[in-house]
Amino acid sequence: MNITFRMLVEVAVTGLLVCALAAIFFAVRRAIRGRPKSSAELFTVIAATGDAAALEQTVRDLLWLTRSGRMKTRIVIADCGLCEQTRKLAELLAGDFGNITLCTPVELPLVLEENGWSL
Repeated sequence: MNITFRMLVEVAVTGLLVCALAAIFFAVRRAIRGRPKSSAELFTVIAATGDAAALEQTVRDLLWLTRSGRMKTRIVIADCGLCEQTRKLAELLAGDFGNITLCTPVELPLVLEENGWSL
């Protein structure tokens, strides 16, 4: 029975080593190759009205996706009647991060054209 237990432990350790080596291989491969580059640029337009309670969290979630490399996007906050306090928050977010633009719905086509898009 001692030999069977020892063989079981050796098989388990060997399996763990194989898994660890595979994980290292794929991590190195991904680091070398990186993510595929896309020439397309995504614009995320947030139409915000009133107090827009979830605006800051939505923007921070999009920034996380961008910084983590999961999504490449420019964020456009369209002020569709924000209250004064939320407008100031949107202005601060746009000032703090280079990929955020604040505009009115009327200005939206101009913002997109400035970035190479046409409607």
